[in-house]
Amino acid sequence: MKRLLINTLAFCALFSLVVLGVNAQVGINTTNPNGILDVNSSTQGIVLPRVALTATNVALPVQNPQGGNLAPGTVVYNTSTTSTGTNDVNRGIYVWNGTEWYNKFTKKDATIVKQTSFFQPSSTAGYENVPNLTSKTFTPLYSGTYKIEVSVNFGSGYVANNNADDADVAAQEGNFRFTFNGTDYNIPAKANASLNTSGTRYYAIWEQFSVVEYIDLTAGTNYSYNLAFDLFDSPGFENNGASGDGLGYIGIPDHVPCSVEFTYIGN
Repeated sequence: MKRLLINTLAFCALFSLVVLGVNAQVGINTTNPNGILDVNSSTQGIVLPRVALTATNVALPVQNPQGGNLAPGTVVYNTSTTSTGTNDVNRGIYVWNGTEWYNKFTKKDATIVKQTSFFQPSSTAGYENVPNLTSKTFTPLYSGTYKIEVSVNFGSGYVANNNADDADVAAQEGNFRFTFNGTDYNIPAKANASLNTSGTRYYAIWEQFSVVEYIDLTAGTNYSYNLAFDLFDSPGFENNGASGDGLGYIGIPDHVPCSVEFTYIGN
C-alpha cells in the first residue's frame, strides 16, 4: 500500500511537470504573466546581450548555441561602429533577419547651414563667397547615400534710369557655384527689376533656385564644401552692376538666406 502511494505521488508530480512544461509562462516581478515572458518593473530595464558586430552581413560573433545558422529574430545590442562604406554597423539594437543584421531604429542624420550676413555681389569681382558657407566641412555620421540640397536666393539691383519718359525693365543674371569634395555644381540665377514712369523702383525681387544631389558618403570622413556667386556684367543696371545701387542681392539671413542641407537617406 505504501509503495502504491509513493508511485501515485511520483506520477502526479511528473504529470504536473509535463503540464507546466507545455503551458509554462515566466513572470518576473509578477505572478500573472500575460505572455510567455512578462517582465515587470517601474525602475529597471532589460539589458540585451552586448556584442561587437563587424558588418550587417556577418552573423559572428553571435552564434546559435544549438549549432547551425543563427536563428532569425535574434536580438543584440551592438557596441561597435564601422566606417568601411559597405555594410557598416553603428551602436544600437540589431535584429538578425536570417541573412543580415537589421538596425531596429531608423538612423537619422540631418544638418542645415545657412547664410549669416547680408551680401551684395559686384559684376566685376568674379566669384565671391557667400557668408558662413565658405570653406565649410561636413562629417557624416553614417556611410551611405546623403541628399545634399543647396537653396539660393538672388535679387537684382537698380535698373539704370536711361529714359525718364519710358518704363525700364531689365534682368540681372549670375551663377552660384557649389563646390563639394572638389566637384563643382552650378546653379544659374536670374532676377528682374524695373523703373516705371512715375519713378517707382522695383528691385531685390527675390528668386529662389536650388540643386539637389544624391552622393554616397563614408562615416567619419570630413568633406569640404563652399558656396560662391558670380554676378555677370549687367548692362541696363546702374554702373553695370559693378557698384552702388546696381549691385545684386544675395539672400537675407532672417528671411531668405542661402543654405546647404545634408540629409541621410540610407544604404
